[in-house]
Amino acid sequence: MPTREQPGSVDPATWRVVPGEGNDDARQDGTWAITGADGDEHALYLEVRDAERPREVAELIVATMAGHTRRSRMEGALAEVERERLRRQAEDDVLDPANPHLVEVVKLAALVERIGEVGRELNRDRFHTGREELDKHLYERLTQVAATAVAWMEGIQARDVPRSRHTGDPYDARDS
Repeated sequence: MPTREQPGSVDPATWRVVPGEGNDDARQDGTWAITGADGDEHALYLEVRDAERPREVAELIVATMAGHTRRSRMEGALAEVERERLRRQAEDDVLDPANPHLVEVVKLAALVERIGEVGRELNRDRFHTGREELDKHLYERLTQVAATAVAWMEGIQARDVPRSRHTGDPYDARDS
């Protein structure tokens, strides 16, 4: 498990490329650094200097780490949605929004109910719990919202309604 001083423990969303020590005029071939912070002070400082184009190398590292982090978070969130979807599918049966014969108003009611639970969680926990506890509850409720929306989408697919062109790659920008 990474310690706070290791690169893996500093959120890559905070990583930035900056001129390194001794490169005050930001020369392209000078030393460049990757910095990252979870607070006011930098918890990460990595210099790139022994490269033909140190700035480009540093930018590549930051972009690669940011992309990897986004994909990992997306995959984790989608796995949670799938688990919730399968759990609900076993429970709901006739009122499952994936049922293509269920009227849309019932599906909408199910989705709005889940969204309302998010609002109730925000209202209830706003002053009573810390950030971590609130995030945990919100994550659970948002997973339920997403699982309900996915179920509805499954119902639409079951009716074989033409959908947008999808390449199958969840990270392909053309699919948005």
